[in-house]
Amino acid sequence: MRIEVVAFVLSGGKGERLMPLTKDRVKPAMPFGGSYRVIDFVLSNLIHSRIRRIYILTQYEPRSLERHIYEGWTPIFGVGRYSFIRMLPPKQGSDSGWYNGTADAVNQNKNYAWENNPDIIDIFSADHIYIMDISIMNDFHYEKKADLTISALPVKCKTASKKYGVLVVDDDWKLIGFEEKPENPTPMPGSKDYCLASMGNYAFKPQVLIEELIIDQHKKTQRDKSIIMQNPDRYSSHDFGFDVIPAMLKRGRKIYVYNFSENYIISTDQHEKSYWRDIGDLDEFYQANMDLLKDEKEINLHNERWEIFTRAACLRSPLIGEKSAISKSIISNGCIVNGSEISNSILSYHIEVSENTNISDSFLMGYNYVGKNVKIKNAIIDTNTYIPDNTRIGFDREEDLKRKLTISDNGVVIVPRRFKL
Repeated sequence: MRIEVVAFVLSGGKGERLMPLTKDRVKPAMPFGGSYRVIDFVLSNLIHSRIRRIYILTQYEPRSLERHIYEGWTPIFGVGRYSFIRMLPPKQGSDSGWYNGTADAVNQNKNYAWENNPDIIDIFSADHIYIMDISIMNDFHYEKKADLTISALPVKCKTASKKYGVLVVDDDWKLIGFEEKPENPTPMPGSKDYCLASMGNYAFKPQVLIEELIIDQHKKTQRDKSIIMQNPDRYSSHDFGFDVIPAMLKRGRKIYVYNFSENYIISTDQHEKSYWRDIGDLDEFYQANMDLLKDEKEINLHNERWEIFTRAACLRSPLIGEKSAISKSIISNGCIVNGSEISNSILSYHIEVSENTNISDSFLMGYNYVGKNVKIKNAIIDTNTYIPDNTRIGFDREEDLKRKLTISDNGVVIVPRRFKL
């Protein structure tokens, strides 16, 4: 039996902990790994999982994302009845012109899903780097006859402490409790050291989703979580994780948790384990990119049977000039390297590096010019940035701060978009 699925992709988050990289773009539109945008991963997962009816819910600074979707993804999905990808901003006349939360975003557009008469409505985040066969989770949801299935990642309890929402399950993986960023998370079945962190990815029974959204819609909007916790039947921030799911659990809905660590994808000659990486702050985003350069990679971007699709940039092939030295790096189309050294770094589209320059342990996000005798290390250089001759970035913290550059907790220097050094 073929399971009919419609997917909502949540892609409106500001990504405030990623500032200044998200000053002019939504988090899912951020460049990643040389050729990609963050949203490419969830969309590639959906298309490989045979889910081809997709609604993207946008909000904050959507222009870059919209251009990427229209130019790169609409040609893949088409505009038919059974295969499409559509952008859904907040409806005109909605409160303040914004979605009031993840649940409100889906609620405003629930009729789009309902008219497709699906067996399952998937609600997935575009804020993470992950590779996943979503159809396996949907099969689990359908077999359990669940009202809701939540994808969860086993993480060390000390890692999850005060950071992740934690799911508490019984031995059949039925949800029995939800902990909001607890100091001492409840361990998962069979392990005292690991707990189940919610990934913010959901599979809903359509009728149940509609009923729960209507209930939540009638609650008074409140941003103060302490007030909501005192009277959750009256107030809501209209968030799935904080409001809707705890209310469903309280009402006795049948909620199961899917163990993401058991997910796998098809590879050329064997199955590969799935991959998930949080990129919630500057250091996590930087490290996720640097992970691509490791000798033993957790993520494989060269799997021919699970390709990560993106918008193809019509640029010339990269040109590596005489006396250049490049090691453990990704050099994208349109790049020119003239007699310089690049090590353990990622150069996105259309970057020119002049003579006698050294770039190490860095991510250049595209359309950059790097002058002569420049030295860059442990840095993220945002798009459309001109780096003058003889500039040093990442070597002198006080000098970088004097230039008003952002420095992460782990010492990564951020050069903002269009910044003048």
